[in-house]
Amino acid sequence: MTNNTIVSFSLKNAAKLSHEKILNPERASLIDSISTDRPVLVNLVAGMGTRFGQEPKCIQQVKGIPLARHSIDAFHRFSPSPAICIVGYRYQEVTDALGEDNLYVLSDNPRGGTAFAAFEVFSVPGLLEKNPLLIITMGDRIIPPSVFRNIWRVHTEREKEADLTFLTARYEPPRNNGKGRIVRDQKGRILRIAEERDIEVTSDPKLRQSMLSINEGNCPLYVIRAKNLFYYASELTNMNQQGQYYLTDLIENISKDGGEIRTITTSINEPEYDLLCSDVTQPMDLALLEGIMTTNAGLLIPEELEIEQTAKLIMSGRPAGQVASIAKQLNKLMALIQKKKLPFEPGKPIGIGIAGGRLRIAIMHPDMVRFYGPAWQMPIGAGDSSGEEQIVILIQESEDHRIHLLPRKKQYREYINSISADDDAMYPGEDISDMITYEKFGTKMSKELLLSLGYFSDEELEERRKKSQPLPPSSLRASNNMRRPFTLVLNAIASLRTLRQGHLGTKVQEHLGWNNFKGLRIVSTGNIPQGGFSSSSAVTVATKNAINALFDLGISPDLLVHLACQAEYGTGVRAGSLDQATEQKGQSGQGTLISSNPKDNYRILGTYPLPKDRFQIIFPYTVERDRKAWQWSCGFYGENTGEGILSTMEIRKMTGKAAEIAAILVRLNLDTDFFKEIETDLLSDGLLSLESRKWICSVLVQLPLLIKQEELKNRVQSQREWYVDQLKETERLDQFEAELKADTTLRSLFDGWRDPVLQRTGASDIILKEEGVPLRAMIAYLFAEVAKNFYLFHHTEEWIKYVTLSQYGDCCFDISPDLLPSREEMLQDLDWEKDYEGADRLNKWMEKISAKPFNYNQGLEDESLVSEIVPEFHLMKSTNFFRGLALIDLAQAMLKRAFGNDAVAVRVNAAGQGDYFQVHIDQEKADPEEVKQFLRLAFYRRFSLQPEQDFVEVHPGGGAVGLKLRRYDAIPQLAQLLQTMALKKSSPQYDFTAVG
Repeated sequence: MTNNTIVSFSLKNAAKLSHEKILNPERASLIDSISTDRPVLVNLVAGMGTRFGQEPKCIQQVKGIPLARHSIDAFHRFSPSPAICIVGYRYQEVTDALGEDNLYVLSDNPRGGTAFAAFEVFSVPGLLEKNPLLIITMGDRIIPPSVFRNIWRVHTEREKEADLTFLTARYEPPRNNGKGRIVRDQKGRILRIAEERDIEVTSDPKLRQSMLSINEGNCPLYVIRAKNLFYYASELTNMNQQGQYYLTDLIENISKDGGEIRTITTSINEPEYDLLCSDVTQPMDLALLEGIMTTNAGLLIPEELEIEQTAKLIMSGRPAGQVASIAKQLNKLMALIQKKKLPFEPGKPIGIGIAGGRLRIAIMHPDMVRFYGPAWQMPIGAGDSSGEEQIVILIQESEDHRIHLLPRKKQYREYINSISADDDAMYPGEDISDMITYEKFGTKMSKELLLSLGYFSDEELEERRKKSQPLPPSSLRASNNMRRPFTLVLNAIASLRTLRQGHLGTKVQEHLGWNNFKGLRIVSTGNIPQGGFSSSSAVTVATKNAINALFDLGISPDLLVHLACQAEYGTGVRAGSLDQATEQKGQSGQGTLISSNPKDNYRILGTYPLPKDRFQIIFPYTVERDRKAWQWSCGFYGENTGEGILSTMEIRKMTGKAAEIAAILVRLNLDTDFFKEIETDLLSDGLLSLESRKWICSVLVQLPLLIKQEELKNRVQSQREWYVDQLKETERLDQFEAELKADTTLRSLFDGWRDPVLQRTGASDIILKEEGVPLRAMIAYLFAEVAKNFYLFHHTEEWIKYVTLSQYGDCCFDISPDLLPSREEMLQDLDWEKDYEGADRLNKWMEKISAKPFNYNQGLEDESLVSEIVPEFHLMKSTNFFRGLALIDLAQAMLKRAFGNDAVAVRVNAAGQGDYFQVHIDQEKADPEEVKQFLRLAFYRRFSLQPEQDFVEVHPGGGAVGLKLRRYDAIPQLAQLLQTMALKKSSPQYDFTAVG
C-alpha cells in the first residue's frame, strides 16, 4: 500500500466510540473503580499474529500462562485499577484466556494500527471525565512490575507531570532492525519516532543511513493522561507506508505543541533488557522468552516479592481501612519529598516505621516504675483512607552527617529542619545504660536541641522577668515543648545507642555509633490527636521500628518497648511502658489488659469484653495540655517551672517518681513490685482480699501524708545502704558498681520538680494550703485505681458508678452537681457570667457553685489505715494523682446535673491535664447525640473552646511494624499494592460504637 492509494481520515472520524463495544458490561463495577489518582492499564490485544496458526499470539502460553496475562498480573501488583483490553481477532478465545477481571472493548478494525486500538478505549463510559493516567502496552510484551513503577514515577515525579512518557531501548545492532528510531535534537529533546518503513523511503541516502543507524529505538510502553491521549490522538492520520494509525505519531504532535516528553531507557546492562526487548513473532520466540524469564527470575522477582511480603506484613492484623490510609500516607510522603526536592536516593534502601496510637479504656496512670500496674488498652488507627490516625515514617541513611526531619504537617515543623549528627550531646556515654541514667542525659539533650531551634530556656525566662521584659508565648518555651517531633526522634535514636553489649550492641554501634553514623533523612506524617491517645509515643515507636528495619538490627519487640520507654524519659516524662507496649504488640479490635512490667515482657494478663451494646465512650476536648492547662486549673498548676506552684510538667515528674520513692521507703525488694503483690488476688475475681487490703494499709501507713522534698530526699538517702545491698543481690553488681548505680538512681528521683503547693478542704470545710509532697495520696491512688477497675471488669452493670469513682483519683475540685443551674439554664448565658470570658468565666463558675479543693487525704490518716475496719479500696473516694484539671471537674458536674448521676461519668484520658477526656454514657439512660449537643452548647460555647475536632472518633488499628525496602523508588508500588489489598480484603466489621 502506498500513500497515494490511502483514503485518509482523522482518527476521531475513523474510529467509532460506543459503550456498546464493551463485551462484558456486567463488570460495570470495574468501571466504577477507575479514579483520577490510579493508573489504568490499556492492553492492545486485537491482532492475530500471522505465524501462530489460528490461535491469537497474545494468548500463547509462556510458563503456563497466556502471554498478555503476564503483564496484566504485573500491573495489578502495581495498581488496583482494572486492565482494559482492546480485543479483535478471535476475541472470545482471548477473553476466555485472559480472565474475567479485565474490561474488554471490541475493536472495529484490528488492523487499524496501535493508535486506532488505543483510541477505542474511550468507549468506556466516564473514562475521559475521570481522566486517569493510561499505561498502554502491547499484548505480545511482558512488562515486569518494576518497569510499570519506574515509568509511572518518571512521568509524575516533578512538580508538573509529563504530557507523555514512553520506554526506549538502546538496541544492540541488528536488534534495532524494524524498530521505530528515536529522533532527538542536539539538546536530547525528543522530536519524533521514525518508523523503519518510513525511513526506508527517504530519498536522501545519507539521511536514510544516518537514521537507520540510530540504536535508540521504541520499546512500546506509553504513559499518558486520558484527556491528553484523546486530544492528540483525535487528529492523527494514517498517511504512512502501512496505512495505519500509529501511537508513535503522538510523540511528534506533542513535541511540536511544546509539550513535555520524558523517557525511561533500558540497555543491555540492565536485567530487564532481554525481557523488554524480546520480539515474539514466531513460535520459537516463545521458548526463548521462557528461557529469558527463567534466567532473569533471580534479578526481577525478589524485588517484587519483597514488595509483596512488605505489603502482607503491613496488612497483617490490620483493618482494611487502616491499610488504605497507610497507602495514602505513603503517597503523601512521596509527594512531600518531591515537592520539597528532598534528596532521597531512588536506588538506596528505605526504612518504614508505622505505629498507631492507643486507647486506654480503663485504669489510668498505673504504669509508674515500681508499681507497674496494667491497663486495659487497644491500638487504634485510621478508619478509612481519608484518616491519618497513625504515624508513618520514612527513613533513609544520608552521607552528610546531618539528621534531617520534615513532618508533613506544618504545625509539627521547626524553623530549622536539620541538625548536625556529630554533636557529642547525642551520644550517651558508657555510664548511660538504663532508664534512670538515661533520663538526665535525654532531658539535657532535648533542652539543648530546643534552644538551638530557637526556644527559650527557663533561665532566659527568669532573666526576662527580673528585667520586666515581655515574655515569649508558651509555644516558644522549651519546657512546654519537650515532646516535639525533633526531640522525640532524637531520643529514639540516642536511646538505641545505649545498646552496646553482644552481637546486637555491635550492630547498633556499627550503624549508629560515633565513628560510623553518617546521618539520616526522615519524613513523617500522621495525625493522632493529643491527650491520651499517645501521639508522642507513636512517633517514638515508629522511629525505632524504622531504624531497626533499615539497618537490620534485629531488636525484639519487647526490647523495642523498653527502649521506647527509655526514650520518653528523655522528653520529660517518667512513665511506664503501657503506651509503647500496646502500640507495638496490641491487636486490632481487642481490649486487652497489658502488664507494664518489663520483668513480664509486657505480657497480656487477660482480655475482657466491652459492654458496647449498653455503654458508649465519647471523647470531647478541653484545652492544650502543657501550654494552656494552667490557665484552666483555678490555680492548681503554675504556668512555668521554677516559680511558685508546680507546672504540669513538674507534677508529672513528681508523680512519675512517687512509686519508686515509696518502694525505697518501705524497703520493697527490687525483685518485686507493688502490683505484683496483689496481681493474683485481683486476677482471680477482681476483688482485693482482706489480707491484700491489710498489706496495702501497712505500706501506706509507712508513707508520709505530707513531707517537704528536702526531708523526703534525706529519708530516701538513709536507705542507701539497703538499696546498695539490693542491687548487689538482684543485679549481681560488685560494691563499686552498686554504689555508683544507687547514687545515680537516688539523685534522679528528685530531678525536675520542686515542693508542690496544693490546696485541699479539711475538717469543718477549712481550706488548707500545704507545701510539700502528698506521697501517701499518690501511692494510695495507684492501689485504689487498679482495685476500682478490676472490680469494673467483673461488674460491668455498675460501669458508670466505678468510672465515677475512678475519676476521683484525678479530681482537683469537689463539685456538687445539685448546686449547678438546671440543664435548660446551662444551655444559655447566665446574667452573672456575662462579664467574664474563657478561663475567667471558669473561675467565676467555680466561685458561684462553691467548688471546694478536693480532700485527697480523707480516709488516709493513720487511724483509718490501722482501724479494725479495713478500707475497701474499690470504694475509696479520696487519694489523688494530681493529673486532673478543674475544667474537667466542672464538665463532669454539668453532665451529671443535666443527665443524671447514674447516666454519665467523666474520666481523664490517660495523662490528664487537658486535651481530650472521656465521657462514658449509659445508653439506656442518655442519648449520646444529646450529650454531644449539650457539650457543644453548654461547655464549648460557654468557655469559647474551639477544638479542631469537637469529638474524636477512634477506630481499631494494628500493632506497630518496621519494614525495609531495598529501593526507595519501590514505595509507589508498595502503596499501590496496599490499595489493591485493602480493596480486596474482606473482614467482619468490628462494632466500635462502645469507644466512639
